[in-house]
Amino acid sequence: MKKEYFVQYSDQSIINSFDFPKDIFVSISIGIRDITNDFIISLVQKMFSLPVFFVLESMIFGYEKETLIENNIPFYEFSSDGAIINVDSGEKLDLVSKLTEELVSNGLSVFIFHGKGIVEQDLIPSRKWQWNKPTVFFKNVDIYKVETFVDVEEVGFTLFSKNSLFNSPGKIPNYISSDYSLDINSSDI
Repeated sequence: MKKEYFVQYSDQSIINSFDFPKDIFVSISIGIRDITNDFIISLVQKMFSLPVFFVLESMIFGYEKETLIENNIPFYEFSSDGAIINVDSGEKLDLVSKLTEELVSNGLSVFIFHGKGIVEQDLIPSRKWQWNKPTVFFKNVDIYKVETFVDVEEVGFTLFSKNSLFNSPGKIPNYISSDYSLDINSSDI
């Protein structure tokens, strides 16, 4: 049986949890239980051309860093356990997607950026509490270089995009593997 997912316009609370210009980006939520690395790989391959940047806000288990080093995958380390990885090949995408799956299944967030002229050092995230909830800031990012930004969490993805190819929930299923089934009743389609 295929795993189901849903696609909706993001709730205002999700939109407000990121410091991005609300008038430039459309925000869409993709909900799925038990995110797997093949779901991540398929979504990235279908939506974007490489390179994309994965921002691992925390590699708290330690083996993530060791795995990157053992596989000769360069990364920009921005804190004691945070890393930014320029994913420019299928092999890197496979490995980093597996790490992403493990991190999000343990309640951590991973961010994916796609655009032109993005520099790793500009993708360092920070969190601040505003209005009694955490807000994620990417204060060094030139927002005009970012085409799409994805927040991967344990229960799905939030996609912030200015690309007209996926600027509505009805367009997103074109980029999801046919191994998954759309829950139309829970989707904004």
